Amino acid sequence: MPTTTCELDIPPYYLSRPIVVGLSGGRDSVALLHLLAEKGCELHAVHVHHGIRGEEADGDADFCRELCSRIGISCELHHIDAPALAAESGQSLETAARLARRAILKSAANRYNAAIALAHHADDQAETVLFRLARGAAGPRGMEPISQAEGHIWLRPLLNCTRAQLTHWLTERELHWRDDSTNSIPDVTRNRLRLEVLPALNRAMGRDVVPILNRSARLQSETLLALDFALAALPTHDPQGRLYLPFVLAQPLPLRKAILHRYLLQQGVPQVDEAMVLAIDAMLPADAPVARRCLPGGFIAIRRQKRLLISNITPEN
Repeated sequence: MPTTTCELDIPPYYLSRPIVVGLSGGRDSVALLHLLAEKGCELHAVHVHHGIRGEEADGDADFCRELCSRIGISCELHHIDAPALAAESGQSLETAARLARRAILKSAANRYNAAIALAHHADDQAETVLFRLARGAAGPRGMEPISQAEGHIWLRPLLNCTRAQLTHWLTERELHWRDDSTNSIPDVTRNRLRLEVLPALNRAMGRDVVPILNRSARLQSETLLALDFALAALPTHDPQGRLYLPFVLAQPLPLRKAILHRYLLQQGVPQVDEAMVLAIDAMLPADAPVARRCLPGGFIAIRRQKRLLISNITPEN
């Protein structure tokens, strides 16, 4: 029997500021909402009706509205047409819905000057590690409990809690939630990982692999943080913030790749991957035939006078 203790992994500072909670009505977000409410936080729940699942989704919206009313929390209900957004953008239904949902959460966070809390838990972390490894990620990187992205602070205070622990916590307190019937259908990658791959791994290893994968994600996060501190101590930049190529070129390739990867992210370049890093590394020597390279997001990498700089190309109106 799993322990029913669920502790929020969140620094006290964030408990004293407004928090927008993504509330689907499922067990995870319902548990998160109650746990934050017990801390006395200023909460603003946001529920997104995706225009799919018909009456079931209508019931989710009604449930969220009634739950928030009962415990005295403001609740915003937003309706989107996820199938239409997917068709218009050429994205999968899952991706289009996720991006629209994030946009709504960010808008609410702007209005309330708030951080955004999401209910991802330990099982979600394990799925994320497997998903990223299967796509060729550099190590078992997972989600961070606190991150800054797209100009907002994203909180995931439940990463230390398993789905089973959340279920027991809610059941003991006779708190109700809504189940999304589509979560039991192995029709998208996340569902297949949860329903098929993780159970198969458990059987193969003879144990619950969720804590193991979460430990790997934590160790990877610590390693990356240590690497970032180490890179920051190196004399890689000139006073103007450009990469100083005589030093960079004197380093072995693995270290050059880490320096370039960090620099590109610092400059705001999107979609940074190994191919991009290697392409820029190839243009660093003074005798390289290419001294400029276009990058995603309107950026361009330029080698000039033993320096590498990243410029943003803004089209003229």
